[in-house]
Amino acid sequence: MTTTETRNPTDDQGQKEYFDLHTSGIGYLSRIRTVTPKGSGRKSEPMLCCAINAMRGEVGDPQYSYFDLRVTELEAQRLVLRCEDAVKAGKKVIVAFMIGDVYIHPYVKRVEGKDEHRAILKGRLFRISYIKVDGQVVYRRDDAAAGSEADSQGGSAVHGSGEAG
Repeated sequence: MTTTETRNPTDDQGQKEYFDLHTSGIGYLSRIRTVTPKGSGRKSEPMLCCAINAMRGEVGDPQYSYFDLRVTELEAQRLVLRCEDAVKAGKKVIVAFMIGDVYIHPYVKRVEGKDEHRAILKGRLFRISYIKVDGQVVYRRDDAAAGSEADSQGGSAVHGSGEAG
């Protein structure tokens, strides 16, 4: 996990400062969908969402952390949509990713007539650097693009070597 502080040199001109919390990892892509929030205005516009079941721990016996994500950057949206048919077909789609602004979203689910309090990790998916479908690499982010985007995002990138098939 990488945490970076993003500062703007013109901050003394009254612009806001932000702290960025970026999390990177590898996991299974699922639940690709378009969500239209209730309400009106900019926040009610349809948005592309997905889930990633991120792997952690020992490689031979991984544990999983489930993220429900809004896909924010155009390139990430294009790549997620490119995987939609494979996910719907039940293929194993593994992605190397970077997400930001992670937070816990509590909710209540009715189970067998009783309310169960649950929580889910949410955030925004802004980078995919690698995609593998059923063991076949179908996308690898270009090193030059990864480095220049990492500089603009204030974080590090997962490096690859060009796009395949």
